[in-house]
Amino acid sequence: MTESKTAQDRVPSGLVAIGLTILAGLLYVVGYALSKSLVTDHGLTPLQVTFLRCAVILVVGLCAAAWPGGRLTWRRLVRPEKAWEQRAAAAALVVSNALAVLAYALMPVTAASALGFTAPLMLTLLSVLLLRERVPPGRWLGTLLGFAGMLLIVRPGGEASWLGIAAAFGGAVTYALYQVLIRRLRDAATTLDTILQVALVGVVLLAALVAADWRPVSAETAALVLLVTVVQTAALACIAAALRRGEASRLAPWQFSGLLWAMALDAVLLHVVPSLGSLTGGGLVIGGGVLAQMAGRSRTSGVP
Repeated sequence: MTESKTAQDRVPSGLVAIGLTILAGLLYVVGYALSKSLVTDHGLTPLQVTFLRCAVILVVGLCAAAWPGGRLTWRRLVRPEKAWEQRAAAAALVVSNALAVLAYALMPVTAASALGFTAPLMLTLLSVLLLRERVPPGRWLGTLLGFAGMLLIVRPGGEASWLGIAAAFGGAVTYALYQVLIRRLRDAATTLDTILQVALVGVVLLAALVAADWRPVSAETAALVLLVTVVQTAALACIAAALRRGEASRLAPWQFSGLLWAMALDAVLLHVVPSLGSLTGGGLVIGGGVLAQMAGRSRTSGVP
């Protein structure tokens, strides 16, 4: 056996899953920052940004399927194993993105972010209801600590509309549902399958809406779209790979790390110094993730 494989065997899959979840949080923050530039500086609509990302991935997938001798086949793309479940997961993610777009349009960013980050809490709940995962009290406490830390960081105001609140909450629920479905499909669908099905379903669902309000795309805008696609696809691949390796409820609190990355990005790019409340919230996020990881560990054969 090679040294790399031996080294890989020494790393517990739970730790790999945590690392992938934290990396996904960083990539999502960077990807959304770039996406915001496409909307504010380049004049695209949020739905058009999402559609173009899906279209780019789908075109690449179709080219790969047409390549002689490639691992990706037309059958794998068009008729995947457990097709309905895979496409239900993809539709959940597309709907989540659409609801998030609506929420950010109707509410301040901080309020939309606060409600959007209820997804990890929803993930813990759905993992019990749909995956039959046993969630010990310590893991629930870790998730709630992470949620409390998130509130300290974003400090949402009370000016949000009820429609915006409903959209943000719906986006969080559907994103949690997507992760649960991916966890259930871990033995039937690879990370590549997940990415391609999201692209296929996204193009089908958004084509008519985007065509009705199409905005011109310059060469500079197209280049930025490609960069956003690479970053966001990498994030999607990381979270899908994490959920194939670790329990959804155990990984849920670590998704709050995305708020820590956002704080760091603000500090570096906008020179915004985090407040004491934000730093306290960051500590609760990290503490909640550690507590959720350790909870119930003694009953799982010592493997994280």
